[in-house]
Amino acid sequence: MPDPAGRGIIRLIRLAVLTLLSILACPALAPRLSAAKAAAPPEDTTRRGLLLVVGGVGGLELMANAAQWALPRAGIHHEVHDFIWTHGKGKILSDLQDARHCLKKADELAAQILLFKADDLDRPIYILAKSGGTGLVLAAAEQLPPNTIERIVLLSAAVSPTYDLRPALRATEHGIVSFYSPLDRFILGWGTSRFGTIDRVYGPSAGLNGFIIPRDLDAQDRALYDRLIQVRWNPRMILEGHTGGHLGTGMPIFLEKEVAPWLKP
Repeated sequence: MPDPAGRGIIRLIRLAVLTLLSILACPALAPRLSAAKAAAPPEDTTRRGLLLVVGGVGGLELMANAAQWALPRAGIHHEVHDFIWTHGKGKILSDLQDARHCLKKADELAAQILLFKADDLDRPIYILAKSGGTGLVLAAAEQLPPNTIERIVLLSAAVSPTYDLRPALRATEHGIVSFYSPLDRFILGWGTSRFGTIDRVYGPSAGLNGFIIPRDLDAQDRALYDRLIQVRWNPRMILEGHTGGHLGTGMPIFLEKEVAPWLKP
């Protein structure tokens, strides 16, 4: 997400404060996590990861519920957390165009991830994000230490194709997987050209034709972009409920067949 000059240090300080407050001001959360950890067999959290689900604008996504159904069918038993970031149900334009709100929620997500890591350093954390939520996730990942997250999966990303993924890629152990579809023209073609992407660029989104890898990368940055995997819509996905439009990537069978394999420990 673009950030005004001079605010980078302020955001880092705010992130540190948010992390501290998450621990001190939310006493109910830490005991719950610690109690769950104590109640489970010692090896449980090494096998059972944590999946943070971040839906799109408008608060209309049911992806967390779909993931809770789909992942066990694929043999994956992560704990699923639905990260709510929107202004409320149906407030699509507010979510899309309020960059300040999005950055604030990205700070909160980054602080929450650090809190989870502080509770159990070895527990793998995955992130699944769709549409406008992908921009928030990328902004949050940029604030994390290297290799904090196992993998980020982006569905129908409503961010600009030229978005610089290098900071977010550094925060992952196994990179970023992005599902896109050239048939998603109404939302990620006309829609973001008319109303803007979540990172406030007016034009087609990365979820339409994929991210553009920068030219003239040095060896280190090229190695980072080698960890970006882009998955184009395929007609076989029709049988999984994804006909190529914007809603398809949230279908339960699509999550089971196409997304779940990327969320394996």
